[in-house]
Amino acid sequence: VFFSSFPPSSSSFFSVHPTLRMEFTGAEGQWARFPMWNACCESEMSFNMKTKSSHGLLVYFDDEGFCDFLELLIHNGRISLRFSIFCAEPATVLSDTAVNDSRWHAVTVRRNFKNTTLVVDDEIKWVEVKSKRRDMTVFSPMFLGGIPPELRSVALRLTSASIKDQVPYKGWITNLKVNDSEPAIVSSDGITSDVCEADHVCLNGGVCSIVNDQPICNCSETGFQGKDCSEVYIPEQLQVLRVQKSIFGGITLFFNH
Repeated sequence: VFFSSFPPSSSSFFSVHPTLRMEFTGAEGQWARFPMWNACCESEMSFNMKTKSSHGLLVYFDDEGFCDFLELLIHNGRISLRFSIFCAEPATVLSDTAVNDSRWHAVTVRRNFKNTTLVVDDEIKWVEVKSKRRDMTVFSPMFLGGIPPELRSVALRLTSASIKDQVPYKGWITNLKVNDSEPAIVSSDGITSDVCEADHVCLNGGVCSIVNDQPICNCSETGFQGKDCSEVYIPEQLQVLRVQKSIFGGITLFFNH
């Protein structure tokens, strides 16, 4: 078998779907809206973050003004988780790990009926709410980095009224997952996202660019192909040498294109 040394053609561009990497500037009115996280029972949400801020709203969702909510904040440089079910006294847990050091930290929130676990890097803490009901009711989308101004102006739509006084988050969030799936951002204001800056978008020297708001990998100078330039390139001109006996008992050599 002979492999051609021809590089991929200039048409070797592929759309990729890398992890969304968001930069939150901390500007007033900043927010990112994601689909509702149905955190009623057994579920988890995780992300990586990097910041030097000591305060800021990371995650918020609720039942739109009744009883249930969950908020995740940076408080004095540490992660604070607070939630309530069925109008019970809110339960709160605060990490010992400081995250305002401009380093990447892994954060996970695990819901298990009345219990909620907070994981920050290797630190694990959990808290239980003293509620007469086990399931958390969620109606709102999941907000990251802040909440829209229209929610701040209508306090009755916020189950946790104090959330409107929290400052927006300033820093990076990446690798957001809900139950091991990456939710698609629905809408946002005041944040920037450059998926080309995420790690391992285009491999083997592939060049990433944004076309129609989607990342595209140009693999033409790499000798690789595929959405992320990870597959060895085998050109269409590949010639396979075949050996076949002729009807006269001899051997015929020919190329198959």
